[in-house]
Amino acid sequence: MLTVAPQVSPRGCGNVDDPLRYRVRGVLPLHPNGVAYELRRGELLLYRTAIPVAPPTLAAPRTHRSANGVTINWQHCEPASQEQPSCVGGSPIPPGDTSSSAQRVSYSVVAVMESGRRIRVARGLTALAYSVDLSVMPVHGKATLYLVASDGIRSTEVEAGSIDVPQRPPSVHILSPEADARLPYGQVVSVLGCCLDMGGRPISPERTAWSLDGESFAAGTVVAVVENLTPGKHRLTLALEAENAQLLEAKLTFTVEEPDEHFYRWQVLTTEHVDAD
Repeated sequence: MLTVAPQVSPRGCGNVDDPLRYRVRGVLPLHPNGVAYELRRGELLLYRTAIPVAPPTLAAPRTHRSANGVTINWQHCEPASQEQPSCVGGSPIPPGDTSSSAQRVSYSVVAVMESGRRIRVARGLTALAYSVDLSVMPVHGKATLYLVASDGIRSTEVEAGSIDVPQRPPSVHILSPEADARLPYGQVVSVLGCCLDMGGRPISPERTAWSLDGESFAAGTVVAVVENLTPGKHRLTLALEAENAQLLEAKLTFTVEEPDEHFYRWQVLTTEHVDAD
């Protein structure tokens, strides 16, 4: 008996009691002596496919340095021989049918960091080459690349070279207002920013500072408010002091429009009301 934790997601609107409304995806551990995979409901055989007696045979790939990392090239490998899958809904699959995923070989590239963490760089590849771009790797440090070939049931992995991912500084972004935005006069402006590490995860805003036209107005936060803006163009800056004392900045400009006649009319009315009091 096996205990699994499948992922269940709805296909769309419909009767919640209808089992066909849901998509179920799970992973079952494969017994090393397994010879076939079957889905049954009682005595009814829903699906059956043979399990290859051996994983695909994969030769060592060729690796060379590219502009942003390394490129891996390899030769196509055939899956181990197996009997033809049969009995899907009671109907045998015709000879020569290759629609079963167990009859195709796909490839993945995995990076094993020195810490032991495994990062799947690419999956489901059908081409026989792949370029690993170090500039988008979510971690830094030395790692060993592995090429993995899978026939859908069994897999083989071979070493494909080593990489050293340099640490990248955090990135700083201003999300609101938008660059070159035009804002009405008298509006309170909410500013919103974010600071992300090289893996795209938010980092503490403790060392952030906001400035408008060179004047600081908030610090230690990525959310702030600016009031009483004069008409004209303004320059907004969000700065982050990195751990190595490097100053990282995001800048943009926006424009506050001149007051319109409605504002002047409102200003006259409020002034008259104050004078009357």
